[in-house]
Amino acid sequence: MKYHFDWGPIWDNRDLILHGLATTVALCAAALVLALSIGLVMGTAGAERSRLLKSLSAGYVELTRNIPLLIHMYFWYLALAFLRLPAFTCAMLGLAIYSGAYVTEIVRSGINGITRGQMQAALATGLTRVQALRLVIYPQALRMVAPSLAGLCSQLIKDSSLASVIAVAELTYEAGAIEGQTFRTFEAYITISVLYFVLVTLVSFCISTATAHRRERAQVLVPVGEG
Repeated sequence: MKYHFDWGPIWDNRDLILHGLATTVALCAAALVLALSIGLVMGTAGAERSRLLKSLSAGYVELTRNIPLLIHMYFWYLALAFLRLPAFTCAMLGLAIYSGAYVTEIVRSGINGITRGQMQAALATGLTRVQALRLVIYPQALRMVAPSLAGLCSQLIKDSSLASVIAVAELTYEAGAIEGQTFRTFEAYITISVLYFVLVTLVSFCISTATAHRRERAQVLVPVGEG
């Protein structure tokens, strides 16, 4: 049985594909910003000596990671339907809270990978605890956990396809709409597969390049400070 490829319907519906791509990028960007914010706060709490803060961080991580992402989205979209939140917002919140748990563990491990003496030395110079974290601890932790964050960003982009289930018009949703109209299933999903691949590869490359640049810059600045 020979399959006849026909990419014409895909080209004719390129506006839907481009709209889906733009929505996917916007959804991932918004969710990533919120996930990083949540992870930074909760990860820092998890690295503190306070048992209460550690328990709060661990509780958030365990509760969030052990519930499927799709359930998170359904929770905001269906269980909290009385809030009348847009589908985009529900998907963003579900993605952000779910991914934030993984960011929390990444941040916590990064901070714990830095010796306690560095915090004490920073405080001894007159910095406040917040300044010490921002200027001394976080930059070093970032270099350590950058590969893990790159992997998480890639996973978040792929997980965003679940937003199609709650009618967010991102790439997967638009591919389904095109397939329903044209019956070109193979062409529609191959097209968005390529776009997902390009998007994930581009994000991973940008993060790797930025991390390498910061590492080279840090290596150059160390001798200057010693001199």
